[in-house]
Formats: sequence, structure tokens, C-alpha cells
Amino acid sequence: MSKLTPPDLVESSTWQYWIARVVPMLYVTTFTLLLPTILTKFFGGSEVSAIEEQRLQQHLRSISIEILAHGETIGAGVLIAKQQRVYTVITNAHVIQSASAPFQLQTPDGQIYAAALVTPPIGQNRDLSMLRFQSLDRTYITAKLATASPKSGDRVWSAGFSLKGTDRTIEDTPRPTSQPSIASGQIVQILPMPIAGGYNIGSDLPIEHGTSGGALIDRSGKLVGINGVQVKSLWNNPEILEDGSKVGDVLHHQIRNSHWAIPSNFIREFARL
Repeated sequence: MSKLTPPDLVESSTWQYWIARVVPMLYVTTFTLLLPTILTKFFGGSEVSAIEEQRLQQHLRSISIEILAHGETIGAGVLIAKQQRVYTVITNAHVIQSASAPFQLQTPDGQIYAAALVTPPIGQNRDLSMLRFQSLDRTYITAKLATASPKSGDRVWSAGFSLKGTDRTIEDTPRPTSQPSIASGQIVQILPMPIAGGYNIGSDLPIEHGTSGGALIDRSGKLVGINGVQVKSLWNNPEILEDGSKVGDVLHHQIRNSHWAIPSNFIREFARL
């Protein structure tokens, strides 16, 4: 004859089962989900895998535009919008001011398009310009603008077209497919009041002549800013802030030893996105 199991033992066995099976699952799941957040919080999320690095570099190439004037490279731009077959590219105003029309844009697949310069919003005083081109038979990826402000210590990637050692003209046959130079680094400071021109994201990226107007993205691939060049090569008085005030000696030194980008919220405002 089988023995009857007392009710209290049945209840005890049920709880033991759940504790033995469910609690370890919850522990592993929670640990797995929280570990990346913990590492990012305490170590700044500076380490990326080779696969992630490759993905970010490929994304940068897909949104980067080489800007040409009379067939010569003058800087970089970023695809930020598409309306039907018309694409909008943003770059630095000083890139456009360094040459004269007509302008051309070379896309990541090597195609070259005539570019129309867009009239800037009235009263805007930031170092930004927009160009547009029409593609009838090809489709391109546009950048997604970051909505959250970056923080000091964040890992960032940039793309541009260095003019060092290049002598490329539109008559080259065939013209090489556009391949931007890519660099990675960290944000070193965010200024509460931008430098004149709208620059407030300081990084340790090696920004070279010709890479102005290029994309600055975070590890999610979103556009956090548009690169300028090193401040000391852009302005005679980099200590002047956007409101016309001057900075102290310490901040002046920091500004002089960083590279700067215009944040995505200024880009969104300028392009009316």
C-alpha cells in the first residue's frame, strides 16, 4: 500500500522545485542583462568588439559624402535626410566658403552628383551649410540624429576625407570610389556654452585638414555631431563663446588642445528636421 504524502510536505516540495529551477534562471538572466550596463557605467563603454567596430565603420562609410569643388576634394559631409529622390547633405560652412561653385558630391558608391547649395535659415550663425542632390536610380542611407546629449568619456567615431597627399580631380579616369578615413576616440568635454560657430563637443579625435564636415557618431551609430577642425586652426580667438563672452585661461588651454564638433541638436534646428 502506498504511503500518503502529508500536505505540508507537498507544499514544501513545490517550493523547493521553484527555488531550484526558477531562481537560478532569474539570476542568470538578470546578470546577463545588467552586466553590459554595469560595465558601461563604470568603465565608460570604451571597449567594443571587432564585429561592432566593423559595423560602425561600415555605417560611417555609408553616410559619408565627399564634397568637391571644380573636381577637387574640399571636405566631408553627411547624408541626413531624403525626400523622394532628393537627398540633403550637411557640412561645415567653412568647407563651402573655402571654394566656389559649382560643387559636386561623391557618394559612397563612387557616383558624382551636381550639388545645389541650400540657403541657410535667417539669423543662423553656426558653422553649418547644406547641399542637396537628386538621385533617380540609386538609394542611399541617411544618418539618424542622436536625441540624447553625449557625455564626457563616451566613445565616438568620425569619418572624413583628408586632403593630405591627395591630388584628385574629377577628370581622373576612373575616379576611385570614395573611401573616408575613420578614427575613434573619446569625448573629453562638453561646453555648457558653445564656442563661436556652435562647437561644444570636445574630443581627442585626430581631425585633419579635409575632414571638416564629417560625421561624429556614438556606439549606437547615431550622429552626435559634425566635426570641425582643431580650434586653433579655425579661429584667431577660440576663447570667444557663442554669446560673445570670453573664457578663462584654464578653459582656453583645454579648448586649444581639443578637437570640436557641432552637436546634433544644432544640426536638427539648422536643417529643420
